Amino acid sequence: MSFNKEMKRQMIVKLNDKSYDVAEGTTLDVFIESLDIQIQGVAIAINYEVIPKNEWRQITLADGMALMMIHAVSGG
Repeated sequence: MSFNKEMKRQMIVKLNDKSYDVAEGTTLDVFIESLDIQIQGVAIAINYEVIPKNEWRQITLADGMALMMIHAVSGG
């Protein structure tokens, strides 16, 4: 019996020092959506560089990548 299902390799990425298993080829937008969080007021940085939301779908995560999520807070 032939098994013709493509298996994607799992990688580990860190978000705010917490490790997550993701499939190879996962983009930043798909990863953030999988966390089921409200993205309004959220910024994501890679290597301390903030990635604009309109570029999230163009960023492919890599094994060992460290991300930082920043929540904007307003008030006084």
